[in-house]
Amino acid sequence: VFPSALLESQVRPVYSLGASGLSQALERLQTTASALHTAAHPDDEDSSFIARLARGDNARVAYLSLNRGEGGQNIIGPELFEALGVIRTEELLQARRLDGGEQFFTRAFDFGFSKARAEAASKWDERVVLGDMVRVIRTFRPLVIYSRFSGTPADGHGQHQLAGYLTPMAFKAAADPGQFPEQVAEGLRPWQAKKLYRGEGFRPDPTHPPTLQVQTGLFDPVLGRYYSEIANEGRSQHKSQQMGVIETRGPQESGLIRLDAPGTSEKNLFEKIDTSIAGLAALAGLPPQALASELQRVATFAT
Repeated sequence: VFPSALLESQVRPVYSLGASGLSQALERLQTTASALHTAAHPDDEDSSFIARLARGDNARVAYLSLNRGEGGQNIIGPELFEALGVIRTEELLQARRLDGGEQFFTRAFDFGFSKARAEAASKWDERVVLGDMVRVIRTFRPLVIYSRFSGTPADGHGQHQLAGYLTPMAFKAAADPGQFPEQVAEGLRPWQAKKLYRGEGFRPDPTHPPTLQVQTGLFDPVLGRYYSEIANEGRSQHKSQQMGVIETRGPQESGLIRLDAPGTSEKNLFEKIDTSIAGLAALAGLPPQALASELQRVATFAT
């Protein structure tokens, strides 16, 4: 007979289930924090950022990939193009199931490697892609938007550059009722996110250091794992792209650069944003003191 201490499960439960999942669900009732992360392809996402915010800060977090990676490689089978897009979509969904984020796409098709933003723009209808991004912002209504890319040649792939170029435009356009009015006619309301960031990039520029460091190498006592471990477990789901990585522990961070208020130094992503339940009315644009007593009761109950 084997000692019970040695009989450990070889398959960990998904973090949104069981007692740890219940704890996270209750914690999420106490905050309105939310963030939308944008990039071009499946596997471009900052997985550690998503895991930290979704699992650690109990925020609503989503990743918007402009395409489904149809033009990538496939080391696990013969599928390419549309069939590969299906595989990579499922890989992204499995990654989100682990790191706790949600997933969005635009209608852009991954046509393969591109060297310049202009080339990517010539293959895609830039206005259509921008409209899709605006629709996601107006639907998800994030407080913070984080672009993985800068929109410059430093991003490498032309599709990366276009994703970085379009994100600040979508940040502004989503708040303007005159932009894509057909969406407003459908019932979507304009939405102005409070902050806009971009990532350091694959090759950090020492002349433009991060204005915020999001600590991702922290241990969660409820989940029993580091957020970076969860992130790398999710990243390893990108099997067709050979993205398997070691589930690292210890100090790590995601460096972000503030775009809407350049040079602003912050200690927290949601600094100076009221993410309390009581602040929900102001967040929705209601008059001062609207629903104050009702929201206070909700906040008390959630606590």
